[in-house]
Amino acid sequence: MKDVFSMMQAIAPDLSATLRTRYEILYHLRQVGEPLGRKNLAERINSSERSVRTIIDLMREQDLVEVTRVGIRLTEHGHIVSDMISETVKNSSRLHDIEESLKSHLGISNCWVVPGDLDHDSVVYRELSYATQQVLERYLKFGRSIIAVTGGETLAHVGEGLTEKLSQNRELVFVPARGGVGGGFNIQSNIVGGVMAQKTNSKYVPLFLPDAMEEDASKILMTDPSISQAVALSKKADCLLVSVGSAEVMAERRELTAQQQQLLKEKKAIGEAFGVFFDEQGQEVLRLPRIGIQIEDVSHIPLVLTIVGGATKARAVEGYCKLVQHHGWLICDEGIANMILNGETH
Repeated sequence: MKDVFSMMQAIAPDLSATLRTRYEILYHLRQVGEPLGRKNLAERINSSERSVRTIIDLMREQDLVEVTRVGIRLTEHGHIVSDMISETVKNSSRLHDIEESLKSHLGISNCWVVPGDLDHDSVVYRELSYATQQVLERYLKFGRSIIAVTGGETLAHVGEGLTEKLSQNRELVFVPARGGVGGGFNIQSNIVGGVMAQKTNSKYVPLFLPDAMEEDASKILMTDPSISQAVALSKKADCLLVSVGSAEVMAERRELTAQQQQLLKEKKAIGEAFGVFFDEQGQEVLRLPRIGIQIEDVSHIPLVLTIVGGATKARAVEGYCKLVQHHGWLICDEGIANMILNGETH
């Protein structure tokens, strides 16, 4: 029973006492499995008979309970709702165990595992977005905060699920953490940052240039005030939202040369982050010149959220956690967590 309310408190700290009492009533009626009188029920939930009577009347209107001569019992609909709560609690406990195991295995401090595997169910995007919003609401400071965003398909979907609640008592400024790379229009850092700003009713500073550039060209462009401002803001970020890509996919998006791709193959690169391709030991294999946040800058950012989904990225996530020592939060799905914990990444 304590687990139910711990979960409820974490999800909705301002949950009303009335709603809380309804959950208690559903729980006890389900546990006993037979009709209970008002007095018995009141004693079980430590409430007055009068309060129970009022709440039972409301629950009866919702077709959650029925009142008979022998007492109060769950309706068919009430059983369904109660079962859903029980299943949620069971999943919450199971995922908590997975999170603790994953934190220990990867040597990280904070982890949120959502149910499912993104490789097989796109609904997981919604779960990742929800988890991201919750962590940001809980740990992002009030007042002005700069949020740098790296882009990619996962963050593009996460951005769609963010809400204006995040900007309550906060002045948020979203800024791209990098220039543009190959791939679809909607997954570019610029676009993802813009969508997040729009969804949260926040400010946005664009960065209109490609990620990979020759050093001389980048130096010239950095003299432009709008570009230098965006890059400077990203490096002073209070929060970074980043995802991890598999080496094969990112090599294609970044249009690597045949020679570079051969190097990745020879060195057994498994993932990429911040323009750095790495192997399963977290060793750097290839670094590309880029505009924006460098991998060395990550350690200076107070709040870092690495958001990844899909079991096929499990090896990349494991290598990334060895590459980047400042982890912040890892938000991933069960597909990734189970692959890592079952030793299937080697």
